[in-house]
Amino acid sequence: MRRATIIVAFFMISTILFMPTGLSQPQTDGTTQVITSSESWDTNSEFNGDVSVTEGATLTISGDISIATGSSIVVDEGANLVLTGGLSALEMSSGVFMEVYDTTMLQPNFTGLVDSGTLRINVAKDYFSTMDVNVTVGDSTTAWTGEEYLDYSVDFNDQAINVSFQGFWQFPVWIDSIQAFDSNGVIYTLDADDWQHNNGVLKTEEGEASYSITINGNFDSNSGSIEGAELSCIGVCTFENSTLTWSSPINVQDTGTLSIMTSTINGSRTYEDIIVHDTGTINYDTSTMTGTGGPTDSWIRLLSQRIISTNLKDAPASVHFEGLGYLGSSGDLTLDENGNVELSQHNNPELNKYLRMTEWLDSSGTMNQEDARVLITLSGGNSAWSGDYSITLDPAPATPSFTANIPLPYVVIDSVVPEDNKGTANKGIGVMVTASNTGDVEVSTNIQCFEGDEFADVTTLYVTLAPGESKDIPTTWYANSSGAKSLNCKPLILPKFNTLAEDLGQIVGAESELVSFKDAEDSEDIPIILYGAIVLVIVIATIIFSRISAKKLTETEEEKDYTIDVDDDDDEDEDVIE
Repeated sequence: MRRATIIVAFFMISTILFMPTGLSQPQTDGTTQVITSSESWDTNSEFNGDVSVTEGATLTISGDISIATGSSIVVDEGANLVLTGGLSALEMSSGVFMEVYDTTMLQPNFTGLVDSGTLRINVAKDYFSTMDVNVTVGDSTTAWTGEEYLDYSVDFNDQAINVSFQGFWQFPVWIDSIQAFDSNGVIYTLDADDWQHNNGVLKTEEGEASYSITINGNFDSNSGSIEGAELSCIGVCTFENSTLTWSSPINVQDTGTLSIMTSTINGSRTYEDIIVHDTGTINYDTSTMTGTGGPTDSWIRLLSQRIISTNLKDAPASVHFEGLGYLGSSGDLTLDENGNVELSQHNNPELNKYLRMTEWLDSSGTMNQEDARVLITLSGGNSAWSGDYSITLDPAPATPSFTANIPLPYVVIDSVVPEDNKGTANKGIGVMVTASNTGDVEVSTNIQCFEGDEFADVTTLYVTLAPGESKDIPTTWYANSSGAKSLNCKPLILPKFNTLAEDLGQIVGAESELVSFKDAEDSEDIPIILYGAIVLVIVIATIIFSRISAKKLTETEEEKDYTIDVDDDDDEDEDVIE
């Protein structure tokens, strides 16, 4: 008896140990359920409401659960969701369509229908005059010009009917359904996901998921299926041997990681099966995955923003970009009052999105990446401050935010040294100004000087300085009045630079020693010297003139004596002849 009791106890303990942690069913009354300990949904049932799986708990779904519109499943950080069953929408919140392109072939098959009748193709998108859409059924081709449907007379023979599309159109053309009308007036309808096709893509209206699944913790889908969900992966999500129908795009958030292999994604609300946001991580096995196909990319990386911050503050600066985003766009922008620029700013939301796409895997399995560069240039002057104050970002930053430091000069006035500590008002005195460039690029600038708060009268000061270079610049200072004065000199920074000016040069400037200036009438030294010099010149000129005059007078007297002597000789000769 004791032995039997022990055996019974053993089986009871074993049953308790190996039974699931909790057996439960989803609620159907629209309420909220918080799961704090692990449980399983292992039978086919409906779910209507909200479920939150908290840290430490695991929700295992092995049954097929039909989910009411507006319901949600949230898996907290540290919690787990395991799916081996199916999650499907009780009703799709939007219709299912097939987008068609040039060379698309649809093959509707009305099984068992053998009769003569009408084949109707129902079109779900608007027509634009630029469209050239030709639809062929058998030997009959019709140009679609905006009709809600196109009718063709056909013979149904229990075989697929080929419906082909040719032409050119830039806007989507969606087929809602294809109907057959037999000779007795019976109508047979095939929805977009009911027929075979080649180069068609199943679509739904964007943003119309039936319910949501938000993963902050861990999600593992192995041989599971999901239909009609808005799936957001903030934590870690893994799909293997799984099927997702109308549950795209899967959003992998900045902190999320998605690993997906040997799975099928069929139908997306956008033109991407998966959107990886910002720095989210994706491991996509191209060799084993099947995506929606056509123009729907397997996955893209989409930045939440593309802001470049600079050190240019509110100075005027231009931004030029090339090869940006999904379309390889080029354009020109300007920095805002904080020295920032949003590269993706555009009034068209679709183009804004394209500018934020930095890499993508297309439906053929080809990996693509933008080849972009950005040039930021500070707008300087024509001669002064006209250096190359720019930076080229190549490749363009592929992150939501980036800081770019544009190399700038910085002009310092090291000293202002007058040649004397005394001077005369309105008469020039020599001054040596020493300037340096402690910045990173060359600069050409004027230097302005002040007497107190007033502009000083100095000769032009203009200098070009390489990075790390110092130069002496001579000038002449004309004080406008008498008194003890000092000269303050600073770089002339263009007003257009606004508050950036403080980062381009010395704002306070350098001050000279005091110079004592006297008015011209109070200073006798210079007039006395001047008068003395004039007198000296006159005296010297007088002496020179006197000597020259005396010399000429002497020469004249000698000539006269010589003439007299000659005359006397002539008289003597005459006497002899006589």
